[in-house]
Amino acid sequence: MTNTLSDLDQINAELMGQGARNPFGRAIEPGTAVSGEIIAVVRRHRHNSSGQPLFWKDRRPQPAVTGDPVIDSQLIIETGVYDDDADDGLRAVTLDRDVQRAISTAVRRSRAGGIAIGGRLDNLAFVGPAENGSGRAYKLDAYLAPAAE
Repeated sequence: MTNTLSDLDQINAELMGQGARNPFGRAIEPGTAVSGEIIAVVRRHRHNSSGQPLFWKDRRPQPAVTGDPVIDSQLIIETGVYDDDADDGLRAVTLDRDVQRAISTAVRRSRAGGIAIGGRLDNLAFVGPAENGSGRAYKLDAYLAPAAE
């Protein structure tokens, strides 16, 4: 199975992801949290630090042109938080397995059928390293579905 992104998907990923800051970078401290309204969902082909596109080979992302592309999904949220003059308040939350676990738990708790544009993440927080030593632990206090129109 090959995952492909349309030209429009690629353009939207560049437009919406451009400038949106990652709230959960490498030097994250436990307790760091973000809240906001989901304004876009972005899917993009992952690249390494040299700018080469990554593909799955032997179950690992590699810059080989064989295998399926490594696709990252992100939620772009409007936080209303501006750290400096260049900050537009947008944050790009990458949906890795650890973040997905926290979001899916909150979505099920809210009885929503899934996330939606206009939905709100309320206090998505980095808890610390996962107990099993593999990955990170996150929690989401609540997911609020958009109001029905």
